[in-house]
Amino acid sequence: MIPLERRQKIMELVGIRGVISITELVENLGVSHMTVRRDLQKLEQEGLVVQVSGGVQILKKLNAEPLLSVRQNMATAEKARIGKAAASRITEGACIYLDAGTTALAVAQNIASRSDLTIISNDSTVMTYLASRTESELIHLGGHLRKKTLSCVGPLAANTLAQFSIDVAFISASSWDARGITTPDMEKVTLKKAVSQASLNKILITDSSKYGQVATFIALPLTEFSTIITDKGLPETARQLVRHQNVELELV
Repeated sequence: MIPLERRQKIMELVGIRGVISITELVENLGVSHMTVRRDLQKLEQEGLVVQVSGGVQILKKLNAEPLLSVRQNMATAEKARIGKAAASRITEGACIYLDAGTTALAVAQNIASRSDLTIISNDSTVMTYLASRTESELIHLGGHLRKKTLSCVGPLAANTLAQFSIDVAFISASSWDARGITTPDMEKVTLKKAVSQASLNKILITDSSKYGQVATFIALPLTEFSTIITDKGLPETARQLVRHQNVELELV
C-alpha cells in the first residue's frame, strides 16, 4: 500500500470511529508504528486530523463562538497561568493589544496595577475591568459590537488599528491546529489580520482544549506568531509541530 492509499485508509477509519488508537491502525494497515506516526503527522499538517494521547481523532468543527457566559467557566486555572505568563513579557512603557476573550481578561487582571502602559482592546469586558483599576492609558477600538461576546469586529475596528504601532499583541483563538488559528466569524478575520499588521510582536494566548478544533475561516497562520503561550495539556505531537515552524512555545 503506497503512502497516499494508507492515508486515505486512515481517514476512512477515523471517519468511522471518530477516535482510533495507533495500535489499531498498525494492525489494520499492517505497517510499523513509525510508518503510522509519519502518516499521522502528514495528515495533521494538512489539517485533516489531530493526534491525541495514543491515537488520532477527526478535527472538531467549531460552527459558532461560545457565549461569554460559557467561556468564563472553561479552563479557568489554565487561563490564569497563561495570563500571568503573558503579563510578565510586557516591558515598561509598552503599547499592547489585548484581543477579545477570557484569556485576554486574565492578562488584564495581571497588569491592572501598572500605570506605564497603553492598552488597546476590542473587548468591552476587558476595558470595563481595567477602567476602574488601572492608571494606564486605555483605547477601545469601537466598531461592530458582537453582543454575544461583547467584542467589536469588522472594518471600523480594523481601520482604527491602522493608526497605531503596537509593541506586542496578545491574540486569542477559539480554535487552532497546526496550520493556524481559525474562526467561524469572517469579520474577526479582518480584525486579526489588522492586528497582525499593526504589531511588531504577536503572541498567541490560548488553552490546549482549543487545539484540534477548526472553523470555517483561517485568521492567521501559526508562523505569524513569535510565541504561543498555552498550558501543559497540549499533546506532544502538537508541541513538535509548533516548534517545527520555529515558533517559541511556552507551556504553563
